[in-house]
Amino acid sequence: MSLDKKTVARRYARALFELVDADNEVDQTYQELIALRQVFEDNEGLESALAGVQMSLDDKKALVSDLQQGASQYVKNLIQMLFDYGRMDCMVAIIDEFERRYDAKNKRMHADVVTAIQLDKQQRDQLKANLAKRFGATEVVLKEQVDPEILGGVIVHADHKTLDGSLSSKIKQIRRLLVR
Repeated sequence: MSLDKKTVARRYARALFELVDADNEVDQTYQELIALRQVFEDNEGLESALAGVQMSLDDKKALVSDLQQGASQYVKNLIQMLFDYGRMDCMVAIIDEFERRYDAKNKRMHADVVTAIQLDKQQRDQLKANLAKRFGATEVVLKEQVDPEILGGVIVHADHKTLDGSLSSKIKQIRRLLVR
């Protein structure tokens, strides 16, 4: 019976996280994994190439060796184990799950923010502070998007919640009330 990618990612990430946490190597491992994820994102198809049958085994081994270059023993072992068990197509999912655990441990949250105009530093810092207070986080990482269609205000997607303070949604709400 084959396990789905999400289950595999949870298991490997939990095992790695517990191991590096016990050795106080969480931050270093996190930084290495983020850099490794960037390699996979920059080279679309790398996961499937390493997991597929299109490349020769020697070519795959050479790529795996390149990926292990300069990595800590934990990350080298993770890469090798995934390669040996034919799970290289789960690498990014495992890193994402590791990051989720890292964020939970450090009370760090990610928020997608949509604004009508680009936020300046003061607005960005104020928004981060407000979100940190509201969600009990010590750090907030913003992924910003500008959409003039919202007219003003801000829409925040964080922690499986949507906070819509956009002017366009307020206008729609007023219209609904007037139509009643």
